[in-house]
Amino acid sequence: MRFKLAGRKRAEGADVDPRRWSERAEARLRSLTYRQKIAALVLAAMVLYGGFIALDGLGVRSWLDSSFGETPDLKYYQERTKVILNGGMLYRDLDIESPPLINYFLVPAQLLGGEWWSYEIYLSLFPLLTGLVIYTVMRRWDDYYAFLVALIYIANPYLLPDATWGIQDEPIVAFIYILPILLFLHGYRRTAGAVTAAGFWTKFLPIVLYPVLLIKLDSVKEKLINIGVAVATSLLIAAPFLLAAPMEFLHFPSYYLLEREGSAGLSVISLLSKGGLHIDGLIGAGLTVAVLLLSYYLIHRWKLDIWRGAMLTTVMFLCTYPMAHLNYFVMLFVFFLVWAVRDKWLIVRLALMYVLLLFSEGFSLNSVPGMATEWNWLIALPMMLANIVLMADTTRICLKTKCFLDREPQGERDKKGEGAPESA
Repeated sequence: MRFKLAGRKRAEGADVDPRRWSERAEARLRSLTYRQKIAALVLAAMVLYGGFIALDGLGVRSWLDSSFGETPDLKYYQERTKVILNGGMLYRDLDIESPPLINYFLVPAQLLGGEWWSYEIYLSLFPLLTGLVIYTVMRRWDDYYAFLVALIYIANPYLLPDATWGIQDEPIVAFIYILPILLFLHGYRRTAGAVTAAGFWTKFLPIVLYPVLLIKLDSVKEKLINIGVAVATSLLIAAPFLLAAPMEFLHFPSYYLLEREGSAGLSVISLLSKGGLHIDGLIGAGLTVAVLLLSYYLIHRWKLDIWRGAMLTTVMFLCTYPMAHLNYFVMLFVFFLVWAVRDKWLIVRLALMYVLLLFSEGFSLNSVPGMATEWNWLIALPMMLANIVLMADTTRICLKTKCFLDREPQGERDKKGEGAPESA
C-alpha cells in the first residue's frame, strides 16, 4: 500500500518540484572535492569545445567558408608565426599593426600543425585555463559559487564559437585581461602589475585596468614599486623590437589610437559613421580617455573594491571605445558573473545582452542572411543603445548588491571560528 501511494504521488508530480531539483543539484555540486571540480571543468571544456571542433571538421567549416568567406585572421596568424619560427623579427621582417606578444602566444598552434584545427584546439585551451584560474582564486570565498562562475565562463557564448569556428585570438585577450585582477585578488599585486604590462604588449586592452590596480594599492611606496615592475617588464619586452625596427614598431599603437575617421568596431560612433556622420578617430580616442579618467575618479570617490572597480572601468570603456567588437564584451560578462550565479534574472540580462550585441554586429556588418542593405545601421543603432542602457543598469545593480566575494576568505573565517558560509 505504501509503495502504491508513493507511486501515485510521483505520477501526480508531487516530487517534481524545481526548487527541490535545484537544491539536489546544488548539494551534489557542493559535495564534489576540489579535484573532482577541476576534472568537471576540464571535461566540460573538452565536450563543448571538442564538439564544436568536430562539427567544424564534419562540414561547418566548408559551409562557413562558402557562406561568409574564409576565416580572415587565420592566414595572418600563420604568416606571422612562420616568420618567428624561421628566426625572423616582426616589424623588421614583416610589417604588422598588432602588438608583438599576441603573435608569440600563437606559435604553439603553428607548431601543432598550423592548420585550422590546430589553432582551434590551442585557442580552446584559454577559456579552460581562465576558468581554472577563476575557480582556484575565488574558491577562497566560496567553493561552490567559484565553480559555477568558472563553469559558466567556460561555456559562455562569446568565446565558444570564437575559439573554434571563428579562429579568433580573443580567448587569449580575455585571459590576459582578467588575469591581473585575479592575481590581485589572490595577493600577488606586483605580479599583477607585470602581467598587465605584458598584456599591453599582447593586445593593448589590459592597460585600461592598470590605474584601477594602482588606486587599490595601499601606500605610495607600493604604487611606485608596482609602476617600476610594470615599466621594467615593458622595457624587457619592447627593447628587442625597438632596437631592430624602431619606427615600424612604434607605428602599431596608431591602430588603437584611431588615426582615421570612424572605425570598424561595434560602437555608437562606428554605426553613426556607417550612416554618414563621420567622426574623426582622435575624437573617439579622446572621448574614450575622458570616460576612463571619469571611471578612475569614481572608483576613488566611491571607494570601490578591485572587482567592482575593474567592472565599472570595463563597462564605461566598452560603452565608448569605437573599436570594440562583440567578443570584447566577454570581459564584462565575467565581472557580472559573480552576481549572476546567485540571481537568475541577472543571467537573463546577460543572455539578452548577448543577443542584442550579436544582432547589432550582424546588422552593422551586413552579415544577416537576406538583409544586407545600406540602412542596416539604423537597425543596429537602437540595439546598441539598448545594450548600453542594459549594461549601465546591470552595473548599477551589481554596485549596490553584495556578492560572494564580499565575504571574508575562508582562511580568515576559520581563524574566527565561523566555519563555512551558508548557502545564499
